[in-house]
Amino acid sequence: MLLLKTIRGLGMFASLLSPAVLIFPGMSEQVSAQPDRELRISVKFPPTEDRSAPGRTAGGGRRSPEHFCTEPNTTPLTALMPTRDNVGTTVTANPTFFWYVPKTTAKSAEFVVKDEQDNEVYVTNLAIPSTAGIVKFTLPTTVSLQVGQDYTWGLALICNNVDRSRDELVEGIIRRNELSSELKTKLQQALSPLEKAQIYAQAKVWFEAIATLATLQSSQSRQWEELLNSVGLKDIAQQPFVNDTP
Repeated sequence: MLLLKTIRGLGMFASLLSPAVLIFPGMSEQVSAQPDRELRISVKFPPTEDRSAPGRTAGGGRRSPEHFCTEPNTTPLTALMPTRDNVGTTVTANPTFFWYVPKTTAKSAEFVVKDEQDNEVYVTNLAIPSTAGIVKFTLPTTVSLQVGQDYTWGLALICNNVDRSRDELVEGIIRRNELSSELKTKLQQALSPLEKAQIYAQAKVWFEAIATLATLQSSQSRQWEELLNSVGLKDIAQQPFVNDTP
């Protein structure tokens, strides 16, 4: 009888040590706290005054439909930027650029970055997918945007290799700012990449806000769409990414 009681007692003791039943007050709340916190995070970009700069979408002097290498009456080649005039800031030397590229017969595009003296600091050709969607490109580490400098950039769909006047072009301005100590502290205290995206957006640091959210787009599609909607890019918010370029 004593042996039976001892076995029962050991069984109860073992069950108390089992990870399956070790439950402490508040544990379930802690486990679910992070997802609930992220559900409440809103990522919207504050209104920004447009500066004098090229337009957000491809446009210009094409006078007849045969000059187009994209489908007419659809969303045109568009820069994913926070202002109508394609002006945005970054705090990194090698930011990532995003564009919506419609279905096109162009096989490649030329991407150019110039400094304030109109010198080319970077130029490359990008392969263009056959399907419409969002294309991204990160400046390589061989190029470093300098703090306090403005750079112009342009992406041109090469519609005709012989006649480059038929290119469909979108341009913009990027300014490299220094990461302030206040912003650095906030980022260090952020509990998730989503919170970092929110902090960047609130600080009007467009390139890092959109790049951070882009890495979360599959799991945080609501905030991705919210960010693009806040800058007037609702028509593009649900478009897929169509290239794997870093």
